Amino acid sequence: MMEPNRRTEFVSTASIKECDPTESGCDGMTGLSVEVDHGTASRFSLETGDKIRIETPDGSQGGDFSFPGFDQALTRNKLGWKRFKRPWLVYSALPGDSLFDAHGEATFELTSLQGEGVADIMYPGCWDEVYEDRRPGCQDLISEALEIERSELAGMLSFFVGYSADDIAYRGLAGVDLQAGDHLEFRALRPVTCAVSACPDLDISGWRRGSLIVTVTEAAR
Repeated sequence: MMEPNRRTEFVSTASIKECDPTESGCDGMTGLSVEVDHGTASRFSLETGDKIRIETPDGSQGGDFSFPGFDQALTRNKLGWKRFKRPWLVYSALPGDSLFDAHGEATFELTSLQGEGVADIMYPGCWDEVYEDRRPGCQDLISEALEIERSELAGMLSFFVGYSADDIAYRGLAGVDLQAGDHLEFRALRPVTCAVSACPDLDISGWRRGSLIVTVTEAAR
């Protein structure tokens, strides 16, 4: 059963409702829709085949996605082999790509990505030391939601961001023209717990304070 986590003050509890099968993203399956407010995170438990869709309803808010054991580096390498048949690293995931854990097990498949932003697998997510006011960053929010230590959070996927790269640096978190309804969607490839944060950062070009709508739909059993 899909349940949002409400463990700390930084975990969103707003606007939890049953998903209308006629709405976009529900695909006629039983589901749950959660509004994740700016600067909060929510946890979700999925079974094999369940889908999780993350949407910016007004084109304002980006954030991060993770699950216990997510290995960004291994994922970059495996996707490089998949695309180029060489040991190259990629910057982001594309629809049809998988996210892997530290054992090399494919855990999620990215099934949909709409909008200018990429599904970035380069950045580790922000943390409280980044901010002068020490607000909780996405690492703090997601580790709290998953009930693990921040040091155990091995990987993050940042969404609704742009980037550029050259011989000097990977310049991520670049501004994009977010539009209402931009979204990404994952399908669970095994039973798994994951979390979504609405990033607290207010200095990323194209973002402003808002919320995310996260919809989880159960696969036919």
